[in-house]
Amino acid sequence: MRRAANAFTQSTQTPTLVTISTTTTHCRMVPILARFLTPLLCLVAALVALPHASDVPGEQLASLPYVICALAALIALIAHQGRELATALLAILCYWLIRNHLQAALSTQPAGQIFSLLALWLPIAIGALLLLPDTSWRHPSGIIAVLAAPLTALLMSGLFAINPLWFGDQASALLATSFHGLKLPTLAAFLFIGVSLLAVFRLLWRNNYADSSLLGCALLTGITLGWFQLANISAVLFATIGLVLLINQVLSFLHIGYRDELTQIANRRALHKAAKELRSNYSLAMVDIDHFKKINDKHGHDLGDQVLKVVAGKLRQVGSGGKVFRYGGEEFCLLFNGKNAEQTEEELEKLRQTIAEYDMVMRDKHSRPRRQKNGIKKRGATPRKSNIRITVSMGLADSSVADGAFERVMKAADNALYGAKRSGRNRLKVAA
Repeated sequence: MRRAANAFTQSTQTPTLVTISTTTTHCRMVPILARFLTPLLCLVAALVALPHASDVPGEQLASLPYVICALAALIALIAHQGRELATALLAILCYWLIRNHLQAALSTQPAGQIFSLLALWLPIAIGALLLLPDTSWRHPSGIIAVLAAPLTALLMSGLFAINPLWFGDQASALLATSFHGLKLPTLAAFLFIGVSLLAVFRLLWRNNYADSSLLGCALLTGITLGWFQLANISAVLFATIGLVLLINQVLSFLHIGYRDELTQIANRRALHKAAKELRSNYSLAMVDIDHFKKINDKHGHDLGDQVLKVVAGKLRQVGSGGKVFRYGGEEFCLLFNGKNAEQTEEELEKLRQTIAEYDMVMRDKHSRPRRQKNGIKKRGATPRKSNIRITVSMGLADSSVADGAFERVMKAADNALYGAKRSGRNRLKVAA
């Protein structure tokens, strides 16, 4: 095993942007799939609750969407969430239109006209929010997102007042083209299908809580208008839109509070939270990247950040039920609940060796293939003139040290880590 002094080779070129290839697809898929669960589970819960909605007093049920969506809007306002605020206001506006103008039969006017306009306008508005970036509501794009829905509604109401007969003819034509027996016109149904697929794509691409809420909004509003004849459907499903928003807002705050922004693994706050759930038997390893300052000095902080991401990705692959946390800087922590040092030592040694043998290739921004498949084919096809070999040092301790007190066990692991550093780095040392 090469020593830390030879832990990396100097680059033969100075890249304008450095990237490092690593396999993290499986790590990303778990949180992405979790984003889909919130709108889907809420949708199922709403459909289960719908037949029992008549048990709730009418006035309370009718006001429920206003209360929940207004609460979501207030949280978004305080947290400077532009798209979340726009989604909540859009839901409130649409529900207000339904409650005040669509309680008559759709065959009558202006109910039919308003329903047709709402069915066409709503998926377009959701699609526009999906395409906007995540910004504060005080940012220009956030202001556009927040004001777009009410301004568009005012514009359409003005046009409707100018030429109601034309709108009446168009509404009659649209309602005549029912989509498979639903209340939705065929064109509107295709718009809702299209915007739902767009939401799925954006969620897979950006893995964003706001996109998760917009997916729920598209599904729930589409179902509401499609089965509009069902009693209480608008109240139940629009209340569910507010619930999806609230859940995603809470999850986003937890993600910010307990996740490291750079490496996307749990942070020190999450470590101390996990410490409260430990059994009497556990082990803890402190991990430190060797000569990390030299990497930053020679290759810049962009490469340093990439190294941290790669090491975090490798540590996430630890077995034996271990959980990885970024403790700070280039230091990480691995926690094994229910396992002592003897049970985890071999797994940690394999992990240390895997990191030491991993060849991290530096690529120029312009020479890096845009398509992942082309990048996979290119790797190994030519000699690697510019690479970095990283090593880590580890210190391991378990709850048999210092009566199992978490802070003392961590201190023992930290002392063992420094012992590994003094012994030459790139090694694992177990606390005595």
